[in-house]
Amino acid sequence: MSYHMRIWEGKRPSSAAHPDEVLLRMGDLADGRYLRGEDPDPPNPKIAEFIAALLRRWPDIEEEGSPWSSSGTGYADGPTLTVHIQWGREEEVSEFVAGLAMVYGLVCYDCQPGRGLRP
Repeated sequence: MSYHMRIWEGKRPSSAAHPDEVLLRMGDLADGRYLRGEDPDPPNPKIAEFIAALLRRWPDIEEEGSPWSSSGTGYADGPTLTVHIQWGREEEVSEFVAGLAMVYGLVCYDCQPGRGLRP
């Protein structure tokens, strides 16, 4: 288990309920591709830049000191990224992820119960 955050390129939802709808649509699309045996789409340029910035801050999972619980910080699919953070590092790393998402103009959703959109 790890601490999960979803990052995506698009309009920031206007209500607390709306992110759930957006996330469900994203999940349905990804699940459909998976069930058809299709690979995820490569990350779009902004998501790829965001991942590169995260990996400049902290090393990938294979290296000592990495806070990630999966390679490349998580699962990228087109305009979306699910970030997987090791428990015990979640406060420091999630703050950075949320702040960096804001700098890149990306939407950041903290998947833990009671958290929601960040910042």
